[in-house]
Amino acid sequence: MDNENKNKIRSSLNESTKQAIKQTWNIDVDSEILSPLVDYIFKRIFTADDTNSKQALINFINSILEHENDDIIVDLTIINSQIPVDRGVQKKSIFDIRSKYNNGRQCIIEMQKESTPDFTKRSIHTISKAYVSQPISGRDFNALEKCYLICITNFDMIKETSEHLKDYRYRDRQGNDLSDAKTIIFLDLSKLGDILDKSVDEMTNVEMWAIFFKYVTDESKQDILNEILERKEGVKMARNILIEVSKDEEARAYYESELIFELDQRGKINQAKREGREEVKIELAKNLLDVLDIETIAMKFKMPVAEVEALK
Repeated sequence: MDNENKNKIRSSLNESTKQAIKQTWNIDVDSEILSPLVDYIFKRIFTADDTNSKQALINFINSILEHENDDIIVDLTIINSQIPVDRGVQKKSIFDIRSKYNNGRQCIIEMQKESTPDFTKRSIHTISKAYVSQPISGRDFNALEKCYLICITNFDMIKETSEHLKDYRYRDRQGNDLSDAKTIIFLDLSKLGDILDKSVDEMTNVEMWAIFFKYVTDESKQDILNEILERKEGVKMARNILIEVSKDEEARAYYESELIFELDQRGKINQAKREGREEVKIELAKNLLDVLDIETIAMKFKMPVAEVEALK
């Protein structure tokens, strides 16, 4: 971007808000490139009605699943990110990205920039909902296709390991698979220190993508990013889309609004915790019913799901 355009899109937030966002998520809202760690931007990159957007998504998923013996994905379809539910007995599930490929296999991708209570259980619930959403009436269970959940986290998700990529499925204690029908994969962006010490030629495809997500807005990492762009076409496509989105003043306004909203809710939740006021917690939970699903509200406030449902 030239200096004139760069100045036009600078954030209009006050300095204290900028600093709070920086301290909370290490996101510089004055960066000319918007952070893909923010849900809205992440989805804009990979779900645009654009061939390059689809190809970037295919490249990313293939990179994550390269350790699998499955067919390479050559095409996919973005499908409804919300699974229809029976409102009386089930919880609403909304995903960042939900796609189908290879005869009905599903891949769900979630970007999570900060830790939330019981995120592991939430992940299990998410992939289970997607798996059982497949039509089975009149067919045998062999018709059920595999489901993958890819969680990109910017916090120490699995504290027992220093590895940045871990996958989980049904296994026995010796690591032998019972079934790979449902696989949860965590890409932990908080554990990339050793990768930065590698040359780009030594990096795996997944590591190149991880560097992109984590450091694309970091001016001190542009040399290594430029090397990655020369070698990884999918990452280059994603970055080009991100640059175009970052020029959109409306997108930047939405991006900042999302960050401010999350910062505001975070502050109110922390206040409620500090003061221990049950009525404040209940009022905040009520205010979020229109923008968050019940399960997420329950996790954020550490309330029973039934209690949150009753607030409706």
